[in-house]
Amino acid sequence: MKSTRSRRSRMTMLLLSMCASLALVGCSSIPTSSPVGHIEDDSGDPAASNARIPDGPEPGDSISEIVRGFLAAGAGTGNNFSVARSFLTEAEAQEWSPQESVSVMPNDTDLDSLNSEVTSDQKTLTMSAPVVGLVDSSGVYSSTKPGTQSTMEFSLRQENGEWRISSAPNGLLISQTDFQTIFLNYSLEFFTSDYSYLVPDSRWFLRSSSTPTALMNELLSGPAPYLSSAVITAIPDGAKLSDSNVVTIENGVAHVALGAQSPAPSEREKGLIRQQIAATLQVIPSISSIELTIGGQVVPASLQPKTDSSVQVDGPPVVLADGHLSRVSGTTVAKVENSPNLEKAKASDPAVSLDDSLYVYLQKNGKELMRLKSDAVDATSILNGKKLVRPSIDRFNTTWTGESANKGELKAVGRDGKVFTVAADFLAGRRLVDVEVSRDGTRVALLSRHKGEPDRIDVVGIPRDKAGNPGDSVSESPIAVGANFDEVKDVSWAGSTSLVALAAERGEKAQPFRIGVTGPSAQLGEVSDGSRISGGVDGRSILVTSSAGELYSYNSNAWQKLVDVAAKDPSYPG
Repeated sequence: MKSTRSRRSRMTMLLLSMCASLALVGCSSIPTSSPVGHIEDDSGDPAASNARIPDGPEPGDSISEIVRGFLAAGAGTGNNFSVARSFLTEAEAQEWSPQESVSVMPNDTDLDSLNSEVTSDQKTLTMSAPVVGLVDSSGVYSSTKPGTQSTMEFSLRQENGEWRISSAPNGLLISQTDFQTIFLNYSLEFFTSDYSYLVPDSRWFLRSSSTPTALMNELLSGPAPYLSSAVITAIPDGAKLSDSNVVTIENGVAHVALGAQSPAPSEREKGLIRQQIAATLQVIPSISSIELTIGGQVVPASLQPKTDSSVQVDGPPVVLADGHLSRVSGTTVAKVENSPNLEKAKASDPAVSLDDSLYVYLQKNGKELMRLKSDAVDATSILNGKKLVRPSIDRFNTTWTGESANKGELKAVGRDGKVFTVAADFLAGRRLVDVEVSRDGTRVALLSRHKGEPDRIDVVGIPRDKAGNPGDSVSESPIAVGANFDEVKDVSWAGSTSLVALAAERGEKAQPFRIGVTGPSAQLGEVSDGSRISGGVDGRSILVTSSAGELYSYNSNAWQKLVDVAAKDPSYPG
């Protein structure tokens, strides 16, 4: 009989082999019951030919060895998880659904170390495992709170004289390394409310030849709940793939056939549908173009409009330096020409608009929100409060903030000075720390605290009217981001699908991390005594300031201290 230790050793060799062939895979997460596929031997995926098949059950394996072997085999996706199914009874092998729920364990978790309990009749085993991430049935990744455990119960019986699992929880339990090896991150594309920009809805799918079909089915199903009222889809409700219900690829062309729609879409609507589908599918390396038919009629590429995929950030970040609003350029800091002297105003938290036309900042220890137009001489007060938090300016030049002692609402001040109160009920009774609006204006990241609980980042959609004004409330279903951290000092958008944060697990000092909006986190080196962080649109331009006023810039995967520069509260435009 082969030991669990030797099986684990061979699994490690498998994962190392897979990792070598999948160097192109970035940080990833896991889908649960999403319509994910599996790697076929003829899929053309390099992992399919290089991955080794994990060990199946051995004669005489105990109940514990069968269950642990089954869990380890979940990292082997070949032939529809055939090795994992070999640990199951014939009936259960037909019923078990590996994609229904996937839980992600920390990398330092060893299956042999997990606590388990076997009933006296040797027919049931219960096991608990630490979990740092979960992916729902649509492929949306959510991080879990520190200490989260997944408890699983397995029923076993003997079949042909050997123990086999007769009832197993649907889904997979795999490590972060396994996850980053066999799952890939893709974005479903939707539109802003004014159709000016595409908005990515980040999902996770098993590496597979059937991924294009999985992406299309999820795109047709609509956006994730946290985005549902903040973005628009041009695809009519109920639209489905026709014919064989799959997306086929021939010579780099993805063939997508939608059924007839009633009423028939206009030419403009057809073009928008085509753009959503093309933008979603053409990130797959094997796809260079698409052919779309609706009700058997080809939708020509000429109907497809040109919509920007992201909001550009052209201007340098703003900071407070030497008592003035200043801009960071390379290794120098230059005063904003018309900046007032803010040394006596107890100013903090500057922000600048994407078009550089206005600046905002807090003064009087957060009691007053000020706005300075680039062509004006004096700043004007646009909002008063008890203690307002760090402001953020969206692409409509609306400034967002909120009270630190929060009653479940945000404040947004329009470019014309109109103040909007936007309900965010989940903030009620919490201490709001930071408000960061995504640069496309569809989402807001909210950092908040509550005594005795880990700090929390919520990302939620912002409904808007046709003029771009915010609705009466944010979307009803915020998504928790970076929930596995105990402390989060500061947060900022760093691209359209990720945030950067100064964060720490229990007992650690806060360090810079990149965190997927629906994905895992990755540490970005170390910075001593970081207090504020701000990211640019590309996720590589990042600034951190220390409590002593030291300024650090992130370039080429390393932090560089800007010598002879003292500044605080950095913020990239938007």
